[in-house]
Amino acid sequence: MAPPLPVLHARTLPNELIHCIIHEAWFSLVDYEWGDRWELYRSLSLVSRLWRDIMAAVALRCVMIQTPQDFSVYRHLVTRRWGLDPDSADIERVAPAARDYFQRSELHIVVSDWSCPSFSGFYFATDYPRIPCYIPACKHISVIIKELPSNDRFVLPYQPLFNFLSQYTTTREVYLLWTYTHINRYILPTDEVRGVTYLRVHEYPRCVCHNYSRGSNHQHDSDCFSYHLPTLFPDLEHLHLDSPYILKCLETPPTLTQLTLEAPPIHYLPSLGHFSSLMGWNIVSALAFGLFKRDDGDSPRKKIVVNTGPTEPTGWRQALAACREHDVELELRHVYLNPPQPSSPAS
Repeated sequence: MAPPLPVLHARTLPNELIHCIIHEAWFSLVDYEWGDRWELYRSLSLVSRLWRDIMAAVALRCVMIQTPQDFSVYRHLVTRRWGLDPDSADIERVAPAARDYFQRSELHIVVSDWSCPSFSGFYFATDYPRIPCYIPACKHISVIIKELPSNDRFVLPYQPLFNFLSQYTTTREVYLLWTYTHINRYILPTDEVRGVTYLRVHEYPRCVCHNYSRGSNHQHDSDCFSYHLPTLFPDLEHLHLDSPYILKCLETPPTLTQLTLEAPPIHYLPSLGHFSSLMGWNIVSALAFGLFKRDDGDSPRKKIVVNTGPTEPTGWRQALAACREHDVELELRHVYLNPPQPSSPAS
């Protein structure tokens, strides 16, 4: 009699590893074409029922909307799972049960795909203010902002964005990531964003009020977007800036207690090697103009944190002396490594 065949046990990856693989693949497409995102969704969902369920969970925990097509797919996924709110007669909304689920989700938005026809206003292809009707809550919002028209300060391109943000009153963290360095020419939106305590900004838009005749007061327009941007977050406690910005051109809400500045060792001189610098922030001048001024001596001290390379950045001692003079705590954190030294040209 022939020996019995060996018993084969199907092997599969641990669920946690599958989740990590799918999450990394999905998140890597945050700034890709919408078709690439949903092709990945379909392909991974066909691997097995387990992969399909994990793919659906990842897409709802890491929501990514760049185009009207993304918005349409999410509307279908969300309403199919939770249904519509029967008490919302005028506006289509997802059922209230979805709110608890999305409280633990991240929302990633790419602001792009706009048109500005002559004499007929400014339009985004995606209706951003309607997104909260289907994604009613989230723990974190990240907004990638592509290049917008720069020759007309009255087109109000940021109004839809802040209308969208203002509806997330339970969100605590927001990241505004401009993909380009630019001089701002837009006026301040009207919607405040309540509840946000942590705001991170990449490539902060440059103010142009200094181009006008102001005398020695360094005043800004009452609707200057760059100067007043942090005040649109009236509950803000921590402002984190990824790239240098003249801090005296910044108005902050009274709730702000910490300012974090990124100063990686991106500069290089043959005599010094790689080094960091605080000169682009002009901390000394900002403190002299009233940044982090405490009107009440009993209030807690404000704090500036500098994330830098292995050595003290240029301008550190001057900033430290100014902070001591104005009773502001200054902390240095060595979080970056120096880049590799440039190779010398072959002789």
